[in-house]
Amino acid sequence: MKSNTYDEYIKPVVVLVVICLVVTTLLALTYSVANPIIIKNTKAAADKTRTELLSQADSFTKYDGKLKVEEAGKVYVDECYTANNKSGIVCTVKTKSFGGLLTMMVGIDKNGKITGVSVTNHSDTPGVGTKDMEPDHLNQYKGLDKLKSTNIKSDDSVQTITGASVTGSAIHYGVYCALDQYKLMGGVK
Repeated sequence: MKSNTYDEYIKPVVVLVVICLVVTTLLALTYSVANPIIIKNTKAAADKTRTELLSQADSFTKYDGKLKVEEAGKVYVDECYTANNKSGIVCTVKTKSFGGLLTMMVGIDKNGKITGVSVTNHSDTPGVGTKDMEPDHLNQYKGLDKLKSTNIKSDDSVQTITGASVTGSAIHYGVYCALDQYKLMGGVK
């Protein structure tokens, strides 16, 4: 049997290249259609959470000043929005937790008191670490204007949940960082 170089080597390569080009084009087309929708939905969800955390706010403007960073990026304010009616701020904080980065939002009113805390993204263990993310636990931060320590175990202003110390510590440190951001901004102006 005679070997045909084109059929054995060149034709399969050409077919695979054409398949790759078609798939890549379809993925790029799908991305160009879906990405604006994803961005719009993400922004709408973030705006809704900001409004829930600072209900007195009429609308928000992104703060473009210096953002607080603690311990070389272990805990940091990713973005901060001020209420246009000067009723407070809402910070998005990222903090290192058990499953990786935990993203949370913290609302602070014009008097420097916490109006609410909401965890918006995490990779922690369901059922154990997530107990610290439940509204009953997060509500204990409402009304506080300072925390005694970055470490939840040495701060008696809030209660810890046994067995979820890494997540609880991450949330506590994130709230502490948000309060520091409020101080760094000099309050609401």
